[in-house]
Amino acid sequence: MSKHNTMTSTMSDILPQQQRNLQQLQNLQNRTRSLGIVPNEFSNSYLQKIHEKQMQQSTSPILNSGQPELNFVNTDASQQETMVNHSLTNSYNNYSFQNNTNNTMGTGVNQGVATPTMNPASHLPSFQGKTSITSGTINHSTLHPQRSNQQQDPRSPLVILIPTSSQPTDILAQRFGAWRNVIKSLITYLSEIASIQDEIVRQQLRLTHSIQFPFFSIENTYQPTGSEDKMNQSFFLPLGNGSVQDLPTILSQYHGTLASNASKASKELSTEIIPRLEDLRRDLLVKIKEIKFLQSDFKNSCSKELQQTKQDMRRFLDSIAEAKFGSPKQDPYLTKIILDKQIKKQITEENFLHEAYDNLENSAAELERVVVMEIQNALTIYARLIGQQSQIVFDVLISKLDMGFFSKDPRFEWDSFIARDPNFIPPNIPTRKVSSIVYKNQFDPLTHEVKTGYLEKRSKFLKSYSKGYYVLTPSFLHEFKTADRKKDIVPIMSLSLSDCAVAEHSKKGSSDFKFILHSKQNGLISRGHNWVFKSDSYESMMLWFTAIKELTSMPDINTKVKYITTKLKLDSSGRPLSRISSNVTFENNQDKLNDENMDDSGVIPGITISSPRASRS
Repeated sequence: MSKHNTMTSTMSDILPQQQRNLQQLQNLQNRTRSLGIVPNEFSNSYLQKIHEKQMQQSTSPILNSGQPELNFVNTDASQQETMVNHSLTNSYNNYSFQNNTNNTMGTGVNQGVATPTMNPASHLPSFQGKTSITSGTINHSTLHPQRSNQQQDPRSPLVILIPTSSQPTDILAQRFGAWRNVIKSLITYLSEIASIQDEIVRQQLRLTHSIQFPFFSIENTYQPTGSEDKMNQSFFLPLGNGSVQDLPTILSQYHGTLASNASKASKELSTEIIPRLEDLRRDLLVKIKEIKFLQSDFKNSCSKELQQTKQDMRRFLDSIAEAKFGSPKQDPYLTKIILDKQIKKQITEENFLHEAYDNLENSAAELERVVVMEIQNALTIYARLIGQQSQIVFDVLISKLDMGFFSKDPRFEWDSFIARDPNFIPPNIPTRKVSSIVYKNQFDPLTHEVKTGYLEKRSKFLKSYSKGYYVLTPSFLHEFKTADRKKDIVPIMSLSLSDCAVAEHSKKGSSDFKFILHSKQNGLISRGHNWVFKSDSYESMMLWFTAIKELTSMPDINTKVKYITTKLKLDSSGRPLSRISSNVTFENNQDKLNDENMDDSGVIPGITISSPRASRS
């Protein structure tokens, strides 16, 4: 960017950031997601920790209270890690998922692979009852990480690890109802965005129509036709040279592109994004009904079976104690068979309920994954549309201005105008100095002054004297009123030396210092006359007399030129040798003085336009 540009930030800082933003949008658009859940397994170290804690008991809790104590340990979160790989596709109609085979709660029952079915009328997974139970195990602690600070021993038959009296279908129905409200709010927002995009189209078209430069060309749109417009257009550089005439084209293209992009965004939101979200919201209502239909799967007798297991456990422990310390009333062998049968019955009922939870939670997780993917997809497209609108500012407006008009020197238009227009002088032509002027016979010896000074001249008739300033040249004796040759350049009288001769002068010691200049008779018109001049001293009089006598007595012009060259000490060009160096010094000093008097008050000095002739006067 030019040093004359006043923008605070440069394109070298702005464009890389914009490119990074676009790359991020592309990554959002191309990103895909896939969901996988790691089964919950109890590690050996976890079970060993429980066993060590139980061994620390000094007495059996059963002997003290008749009821086994429930041991609680904290869950190791690293054993329930959930691995999620994200994936976003352009269409969710091809969605499918599958759970792997797994053993549940260590019961030894091999459960087959179950695949959630797809409703032909919907892109969401269907919810089925216990007849299509899935085998994946959901980690409840990951769904509710703050549910409990302690966890029961999974090996104890006197505990149930899953809720037995909750209503998960009602809770999930409320959760997906909340998702429907979120989608409804998102639809409302995107509908307003589409409406605003329509308004942006109208506003941008208004701005396009407001770009009115009657004498500027607009590429592929307008060309001035009137003579006055064409004359005004000629003041500026043609279109495409980075001049101010490029502004209408750039601004028109910018607002036109914004209007086109806003129209496209409104159409995509109204015909694609919002209808998909509305379909998703209707499908969720169907899925909520399917979830509520599964409520019967959670009716169970686990609490009843647990109480029976506790009773059988008490009988079994009592029989063991009696067999060790006295005669037993019941055989521990038989009580153990009864207890194992009851435990198997309890675990079977518990696993049946557990599978119902697995089926519900797995299907609900897949349902929510699809919901979130659809929301992410809609917002990703929305972000891409907004990003494209932002990119237009850089591509169509800022970059073109920065490479064109912004990069030009503020005097670019003016200098080009002055260089093209013949009515003005180019800005690089300097003013001339009098000392630089050269012409033929500029310093000819006949152009120099031989002697100057004041003399008194006697009048022809009144015999009185009048004082004047006299200049003796090689050819004339001139009388002026003053010694100022800049203002007083017309002599009062001029006597040609070729028609004159000095006759006599006062003697030394006389009171008057006079000399007589006799003008010869010139034909019948001019008679001869004796001009009497008086000086202020004898020496001054003799200098005048001698100089005039020598100049009037020269036999030819060459002798006179040689005499003047010698007397005035002139060089071969006619310049005085003694004045060359002094003249150069004077001119340099004068130029320096002129430079010091120039205005240097700041970047934008006070500009006063006046006539040079008026300033000289």
